Amino acid sequence: MSLLTHAGSHRGPRVVGFSLAALAVVAATYVASGLRPTAAPVRPAVAAATTLGVDPATANTPLDAGSAPNVSLEQVDHSIGAWSKNLATNPHDYLAATNLAILYQGRGRLSYDLGDYQRSLDAARQALTIEPTDVEARLAEASTLVSLHDFDKARTAADEVLVDVPGAPAALAVRFDAELELGRIDDARKDLAELKSTGGPAILIREARLASVTGDATGAVGLAIDARKAAVEDEVQDLGIYDYAVGEYARLAGDGSRALASYKAALDIRPTDVGALIGMARIDAFEGKTDDAIDALRRATDIAPQPEALGLLGDLLHATDPADAAATKAFDTIRFIEQLGDIQATTYDRQLLRFDVDHGGANDALLDRVRTSVEARQDAAGHDLLAWTLYRLGRPSEAAAEVAAARGLGADDARLRFHDGAIRLAMGDVDHGRVLLRSAADLGPALDPSERQEVAALLAG
Repeated sequence: MSLLTHAGSHRGPRVVGFSLAALAVVAATYVASGLRPTAAPVRPAVAAATTLGVDPATANTPLDAGSAPNVSLEQVDHSIGAWSKNLATNPHDYLAATNLAILYQGRGRLSYDLGDYQRSLDAARQALTIEPTDVEARLAEASTLVSLHDFDKARTAADEVLVDVPGAPAALAVRFDAELELGRIDDARKDLAELKSTGGPAILIREARLASVTGDATGAVGLAIDARKAAVEDEVQDLGIYDYAVGEYARLAGDGSRALASYKAALDIRPTDVGALIGMARIDAFEGKTDDAIDALRRATDIAPQPEALGLLGDLLHATDPADAAATKAFDTIRFIEQLGDIQATTYDRQLLRFDVDHGGANDALLDRVRTSVEARQDAAGHDLLAWTLYRLGRPSEAAAEVAAARGLGADDARLRFHDGAIRLAMGDVDHGRVLLRSAADLGPALDPSERQEVAALLAG
């Protein structure tokens, strides 16, 4: 049942999620497939992974169920049931608890249910109460914390593993992911340099992420393409995460044709790939295929009604027909998610804040919430969000300082150019502002429809 049907209900909704990153970010960013701690023994998790069609060589890191396209939720649930019985029979069986953590994490990547990630975290922590030094359980905890956007705790957990297992690639990868999202670019760069000796698609896709975050959109596309080629050479079972990454980085670089082809390739592998559906909708909307975009977003939000997709859907429906009740329902669902205040609201806090800023919700209370978010996670996207909130509140000089902070971390993308240009216009720097707005518009599908409309209005004015 879709969360859309629950917006006015007192019953708790199914907690749903989408592996982010939100590139706004790529799910593949957090995949540690092929990375193993250097001193972790091969244990019964290998047997559990093998039943899911996963290469046992990668079973010592948190299972990426997305790497096994033939795996069904039923198969995962069967394995979860078996290990749950083992744990119920012997509450001290930390191996069973660890395997459950791995399986629930994999289930989350198939189900888009944030509740599965929470169950993974609970199982990992149960294992650690029994065997506090277990490396596999600690890695499962750390990588699941990244999936739940608890980046500071994920970084700490990875640090602790690296104290005991220096240079462990899986722990370095998790720490890199967390550092990048926390805006610790120099630290992330150092970890990536150490990881490069490991090689393979999981490292290349992280290089692409770093390139994108630090303003090298073209480099990000090239690295994502290289990652996909490496995945083919390594016979990775699910190329979909790499097709999606190529598509997303190509869209952000303004290459709509490559992006669309890559999104379609990802959907050929898994028709329920939410990220690819949203990306395809963005391309369709840019090309004027509004009905196709709406259809793709309906499919995506039926699977996982995340705020960003609901906002896009509501904007398109409203632009087509301002009186469309479905647009109102989409926006109401976002506000319902926000009011829940649970794991979903925490994981999607940036999406929820950006929705409020761009849909008439900018006020001092929202500004305080944005500041709190940026204090906890000082990445470029956070500084950009704070800048845009200040701009909406008519405080352009303060907004400009936040844009400078984002650019100080190397950021340069279509959205930041749009916001920077608008802020400069508001401060009277018309020529520079218009140059930035045009450069943002030139990246085409990198901006959402409502953003392109606002850019056009500013240029016309």
